[in-house]
Amino acid sequence: MPFKNLAVTASIISRAGSLFFLFFLSSLCLCVSVVSSSCRAAAPDRAAVDELVKPFLKDKPYLGLVAGITRPTGHQVFGYGEVTLEGKKQVPDAATLFEIGSITKIFTGTLLADQVLCGTVRLDDPVQNYLPNDWIVPRRDDRDITLLHLATHTSSLPVQPPLIGFIALLNKTPFNPYSKFDETQLRKTLADLKLSRPIGSRFEYSNLGVGLLGHALAHAAKAKTYEDLLVQRLAKPLALADTRLQLSAEQSKRLAPGHNKEGEPASPWTFACLEACGGLRSTAHDLLLFVDAAMNRRKTPLAEAFRMVQQPWREIGRKGEAVGLCWFRREHEVEKDDMLWHNGGTGGYRSFLALVPEKGVGVVLLSNSPHSLDKLGDAILKKIAENDSEAGPKR
Repeated sequence: MPFKNLAVTASIISRAGSLFFLFFLSSLCLCVSVVSSSCRAAAPDRAAVDELVKPFLKDKPYLGLVAGITRPTGHQVFGYGEVTLEGKKQVPDAATLFEIGSITKIFTGTLLADQVLCGTVRLDDPVQNYLPNDWIVPRRDDRDITLLHLATHTSSLPVQPPLIGFIALLNKTPFNPYSKFDETQLRKTLADLKLSRPIGSRFEYSNLGVGLLGHALAHAAKAKTYEDLLVQRLAKPLALADTRLQLSAEQSKRLAPGHNKEGEPASPWTFACLEACGGLRSTAHDLLLFVDAAMNRRKTPLAEAFRMVQQPWREIGRKGEAVGLCWFRREHEVEKDDMLWHNGGTGGYRSFLALVPEKGVGVVLLSNSPHSLDKLGDAILKKIAENDSEAGPKR
C-alpha cells in the first residue's frame, strides 16, 4: 500500500520531538460542509473523505477538523464538526485559523534555502556566526554546529531545552511551555550544554535546533524578528495572508479554540524566542497555496528554494527515508513516488501536511484537539492518489 510506513515514521518522530508535551498536559453527529471547491470531482472526493473522517470524529463532539486537498484541477476544502467562534458554533472552513505546531519547521527550512540563494548565509556556515557576540554555541571535537546540521536535525542538540519544563512550572505556565523561555534563557542554555555525541553523527529531532535556526536567520538578515523575515520573504510572495505568529484582532476571531484530549479548553501556545520551531498559525487556504508552490504548480520567486529544501540532505536511518531542510521525505518501495510531509502538535491542536509531486496531489489537515492526524492524513492522501490513478492520466 502506498505510504504504508508513514504512520510508523510519524509515531517515532512524534515521540521523539513533537511539540506536544505529554508531561505538561493531563495528557456525534458528523457535521460536514464543503466550504471551497474548484474540482469537478468534488462529490466523489467528499464521499471518500467522509468515509475516512467519520470514524475519526466518533466520540469527539468538541473536535473541529478541516481537510484540504490540492491537485492540478484545483482545491477542495471540507469542514467537519464544530468550532465556537465569537460565541457561535459553526463548521470550520478554509478561513478558520489553527495553531500548526511543527509544520512551522518547513517554513523555517524554506526560509533558510531562500537566504542561501540570496547569498545571506551558506548551509555549511557555523550558526555561531549569526548570533550575538556574547552567545556561545556548544562545540565538540573542534567541530561547529552548522545551519545544515540544524535544518536536518543532526546538530546533536537535545529535543527540547533541558530546563524548559522547570522554567514553565516556575512561571506557572505548564500548559504554555515556551512562553517564558526567552533569549536570556536560550543564551544560558547554549552556554551550559554539553553535547552527548559527535555533531552530525546521527538524526535526532530537535525543536531547540530549529528554534535556534530561526533566530540565526533573522539575525543574519538583520530583520527585526523571525516573523518579519518570514512575512517579507515567504508569506507575502506566496500570498499567505493568514500565516502569522501574531494575529490581528480580526484573525483572532477566526482562531478555533483548542482542546485537550478530554475535550476541555486548552491554553494557546505563545513563544518568547523559539517560535521558528512551532509558533505559526495558519488556515487550510494558506497551506494549500503553500503546497501548490512547493510542487511548482504556482509560479513564485521561491521555486529554487523549494527545490533545495526537498532534496534528501540526510538519511534518517530507516530505509527509503530522509530529511530535507526541515522537510521529511520517503520513497515508496514499489511505486517510487517521493512523498514530502510534516506534522505538528501543540497543547490543543494537531496538523498534517503531505504532498506527492509526481502524482500532483497534496493534503492538509487541521484540527483543534491533540489527537494525531497522521494516519488519517495518510489514508486521505492514499485514497485521492488512487482515485486519480483510476480516473486515468491528467490532462
